[in-house]
This record gives sequence, C-alpha cells and structure tokens, in this order.
Amino acid sequence: LDGSEATGLLNEDDEATGLLIEEQVHYPTLYRVLTNECICVNKPVFRLGKERSYVDYFVTNNNAVSRGHADIITRGSRYFIRDLNSKNKTYINGQAIPPQCECEILDGSRLTLGNEEFIFNT
Repeated sequence: LDGSEATGLLNEDDEATGLLIEEQVHYPTLYRVLTNECICVNKPVFRLGKERSYVDYFVTNNNAVSRGHADIITRGSRYFIRDLNSKNKTYINGQAIPPQCECEILDGSRLTLGNEEFIFNT
C-alpha cells in the first residue's frame, strides 16, 4: 500500500513539473510567404514536409519540398531547425545547412525548404 501511494505521489509531482515546464515554453510561428499563412509551431519538435500523414505542417503544391523535410525544435527560449536529409536542402537566410545538423534560428530568420520560403517569428 505504501509503495502504491509513493508511486501516486511521484506521478503527481511529475505532472506538476511537466506543467511548470510547459508554461515556460514559448512556441514560435512561421509565416509562409507564398500563401500568407501563419503557422503555429505548437510542440517541441514540429515537422514540415509534403507527406500529410508524416508531418505537423503539410506543404501543399510544391514538389521541391521532401516528404519529411525539416524539424523546428524548441528548447526553452532557443529555436533550431534540422534538415532531414531533404533532396533540395534547407536554408537559413540563404545559407544551406548541413543535413541532420541542428542550426539555431532567430526571430526574423528566413527559412527556405527547397524553394518554399517561410519567415520565422518568436
């Protein structure tokens, strides 16, 4: 009985910690230039690409974007993008980034997936 109560208390503490951490996270937005769309990045790892069942944001009508093209990663108040071995690369302000490398992105950065442009906002 004591063991199950202790487990219950640990679970409650874990949930409380999770809520505190969640309140500290500020998720950014992406502005898709072609469609004038504002995309809320609403989770710690947010995937962009053209495979609807595999991504968090589905890029329509663009064959230059890979099925799973890139991840936007939120860590506290810092943000990163990771190219997922895309065929047509990912760019930050016109500079190609290496595949599978987490590169920091700042407010106002221009992100290009293949030839699809987004503006990153914190």
